[in-house]
Amino acid sequence: MSFSVYLMIAADIMGIALISIVLVQGQTGSGLGSVFGGTDIYRTRRGMEKALFNMTFLLAGLFLLFSLLSVMFE
Repeated sequence: MSFSVYLMIAADIMGIALISIVLVQGQTGSGLGSVFGGTDIYRTRRGMEKALFNMTFLLAGLFLLFSLLSVMFE
């Protein structure tokens, strides 16, 4: 198996992990209303919610990086 296959497998695993993290995050109940003048925009995240929020960005960045590397080494 070549290096690009390992990168694609890693990107798949990170994609599944990213989907799982997004599904685990709780609903704030504001939906699109917060975009159009809702009051819940500047709410502070604490504890587990903050960790999940940060992990979402970390996994998204890693997913993007591994996807780009797999295309480059293909």
